[in-house]
Amino acid sequence: MFEDLNRLDLTRQDIELIEAALHTQKKILAVQSEAGGTGARQKLTDLKRLMKRIGRAQPQRAQEQPASFAQMARGFFVG
Repeated sequence: MFEDLNRLDLTRQDIELIEAALHTQKKILAVQSEAGGTGARQKLTDLKRLMKRIGRAQPQRAQEQPASFAQMARGFFVG
């Protein structure tokens, strides 16, 4: 559980780009997992954990900020 963590200075746009890429990867792994891909289920589980950690590490966004393109795209395609 105790891992050596590295710290990066990322902008909000960097994090949103990473999140969008991770959501795409999650969809790919979900399809591979359903098809019985070797190791895909474990990778998918690991990816979901990482996405939760990233979500918790983000500063709270202000209500008045407009949604980013990545957030709008996720709204259309995640479901």
